[in-house]
Amino acid sequence: MSTTVGIIGLGAMGGNAAQRLEEKGFKLVVYDTRAEAMDRFPNAIKATSVADLASKSDISLAFLPYSKQVEDAALGKDGVIDGAEPGHIFVNMSTISPAAIRRIAEGLAPKKIDVIGAPMNGGPHVARAGQLALVVGGKEEVVEKSRPVLEALGKIGYVGDVGAGEMAKIVNNYILAICIQANTEALVLGVKFGVDPEKLVDAVIDGVGFNHGMRKHFKHHVLTGDFSENDLFSVDYMRKDLALAFELGDELKVPLIFGRMADQMYQGARAAGRAAKYHPVVATVLEDLCGVKIRGKNAKGDL
Repeated sequence: MSTTVGIIGLGAMGGNAAQRLEEKGFKLVVYDTRAEAMDRFPNAIKATSVADLASKSDISLAFLPYSKQVEDAALGKDGVIDGAEPGHIFVNMSTISPAAIRRIAEGLAPKKIDVIGAPMNGGPHVARAGQLALVVGGKEEVVEKSRPVLEALGKIGYVGDVGAGEMAKIVNNYILAICIQANTEALVLGVKFGVDPEKLVDAVIDGVGFNHGMRKHFKHHVLTGDFSENDLFSVDYMRKDLALAFELGDELKVPLIFGRMADQMYQGARAAGRAAKYHPVVATVLEDLCGVKIRGKNAKGDL
C-alpha cells in the first residue's frame, strides 16, 4: 500500500484498528501519550506529536473519546494543523459533537486539509477483525479517497456532509441506551414472575421484542454476569454520548423523554460504583431494587 496512515490514540479501539491496518499492508505512523502503547508497534514510525504524525502521513485517524480531545488533536498546539500538508485527510473515528467536527473542518480548511467523520459501531474485537460499521459524513470525493483505509476497518455507511456521521452515531447510541433499560425492565418483570432468564431472553430474541441489545448485551453479558471493564464501552462513556444527545435536543428543541429516564438509571449505576464497568451493568440497578437476577445457570456470579 502506498498510503501512510497516522493513528492518533492507541487505546482499545485505536490499537486494534492499527493492528488491522498494519496486517492489511498499510504503513503506519502512531502517536499516543503513553510510550508503551506505541511500543506495541515496532514496525510503525513513532511520532513525537500529532503534528509530527500528520507531517509523515497521508491520512490521520483520531481514536479519542471526547470532543475536546479531538479538537485539540486537530487544531491545538502541535496538532494536525501544524504538521499536515495540503491534501491531508483528518478522520474522526469517535462519537463526538457534530458541532466539534464542523469546527475542525472550518479550522483546517484554510490549510487545505480535508475532514470527515467516521464514528464506529462495534467494539475492539470487531475493529481487529475489520468488521466495524462506520457512519461516515463528509464531502463524497474525500470519502472516496479515504475508502481503501476505511474499508479495511469495516463497512462504510455514507450519511451526508461533515457532522452527519457523528449525528447518526449519537442516534444509534441513544436508541441503544433506551433499549438496554427497556430490556431490563421487561426481563426483571418476567424473571420475578418466575420465568427462567435464559429461556426468557431466547423468547424475546425469537419474538417481536428482538433488538440488538437483547441479542448481544443481555445474551452474552447480563445472563453471564460479565460486566468486566476490559476497555469496553463503559457506563461513563454511555452517559457522555447521552449528554451529546441532550445538548442537541436543547439546541433543536426536541423533547428526549425516554433518553432522560434511561440516563437516570445509568446515573444509578455510577452511584453504585459501577461507572467503569461495561454499560449493560445498568441492569443490576433494577435487579438490586427488585431482588432478582437476570442470570443464566453458568453465570460468573454477582458484582
